[in-house]
Amino acid sequence: MFAWIADNAATIIALAVLLAVVGIAVFSVVKQKKSKKGGCTGNCAACGGCCPYCKDK
Repeated sequence: MFAWIADNAATIIALAVLLAVVGIAVFSVVKQKKSKKGGCTGNCAACGGCCPYCKDK
């Protein structure tokens, strides 16, 4: 088992880094959605003024 891990250490490390980056990105998007700041540019002409950002103005 240790021989397999040693032979594939570079792949395992790359996969762990990739999973960490994806996890951070997902966490960031979820955090933005919960704070209602994500996704809206504030351009009411584009969205019809129906988003929470535009209603607060």
